[in-house]
Amino acid sequence: MNQLWRRTVTATAMPRDTRDLLAEAVKIAPVVAEAAPEALELRRAPDRSVEALINGGLTVMSLPVEHGGWRAPTAVQAEVMATLTEADGSFAWVTSIYNAVGHMVCAFGDQALEEFLGSEIPRSAGVFAVTGRSAAVDGGYRVSGKWGFSSGQHHAGWIIVPGIPEEGGAPIAFLVPKAEFEVKDDWFVTGFIGTGSNTVVLDDVFVPEYRAIPFMDIVTGNYRTASLAGDTYYNQPFVPFMCAMSVGPAIGLGRAALRAFEERVGSRGITYTNYARQADAPITFHQLAEARMKLDQAKFHADRITTAVDEHAASGAAWDVVERVRCRADIAWAIKLTREACEIVEHGSGANALRAQDKLGSILRDIRTMSVHSFLLHSTNAELYGRILAGNEPDVPFI
Repeated sequence: MNQLWRRTVTATAMPRDTRDLLAEAVKIAPVVAEAAPEALELRRAPDRSVEALINGGLTVMSLPVEHGGWRAPTAVQAEVMATLTEADGSFAWVTSIYNAVGHMVCAFGDQALEEFLGSEIPRSAGVFAVTGRSAAVDGGYRVSGKWGFSSGQHHAGWIIVPGIPEEGGAPIAFLVPKAEFEVKDDWFVTGFIGTGSNTVVLDDVFVPEYRAIPFMDIVTGNYRTASLAGDTYYNQPFVPFMCAMSVGPAIGLGRAALRAFEERVGSRGITYTNYARQADAPITFHQLAEARMKLDQAKFHADRITTAVDEHAASGAAWDVVERVRCRADIAWAIKLTREACEIVEHGSGANALRAQDKLGSILRDIRTMSVHSFLLHSTNAELYGRILAGNEPDVPFI
């Protein structure tokens, strides 16, 4: 494995101005775009793209500054993800996972964080579905289970997985070295093909107690790392932060789809009509306007998430339930609007958009995949938000 992937995070690894992050994203985007066809073949992120990501400091955006990270505002990170998405949606999704789960690692306590940061590959994937089980033993737990959709696991050194204790009680989150997992070769999908979201398996693996915490401590923002105890960037509910990390790829997919459409309408006609230039047809005017308006609306909801998260991180103010649930509603609505905008573009693009290697075709497949992610489903999140607005208590813990 390339030694660059194993570089230990250090406090002097990079400059401190978070505005440089977007410049780095712009800089590496051509590398990512050039490697995108390779990602489709490999069904994971290409090595050269990951190298560029590490060189640009874009795998440690959520880690503490004193440990070589950026502690970057989510508004900045969302724009980084959107920029990378315009090059390759799958790769941006993997980038969002590394940075979201990096934030989660900071919940486990100083011993676990130091071990993670000092490891050969200080990047973690993570799965939130509670499909594992654990048994308490002297000094820790024996953990077994199978977790699907582990995006980015190929270039990760660690994976966070939750499991139910055999003794009963609430789920526990485990920070486990990637080497302990068996990785199934089962990622055969139609969208987000390059995310390498394979199923990972543990079979009776020992996890020390210091790398295990109640899963709800992460969800509620009860981070156990003493060195970060006064830092409200970390000690806040994780779900809004996860929403902020995830919304950038949706915005980027919408931008890329509309740009591809705008570039085509002036150079092609509409088959079986008298329009030699698609750009001269009134239907095209409507398509461009409606798609643009939907994407503007999606950006409003994306910005509302990142603004809320960044303001709470800055002020330390407590989150109320409505705010937390609204973040889930906002990201689901942003993705729904983006998918609708992309489908307008699809209807105006003809059969060429169906080609496997067509950039627009890849975008359309990715947004469809993103919109049916169980955490991002509009139907689920609208029901949850409406439930709260009607004066009821939430009926799920992941808020």
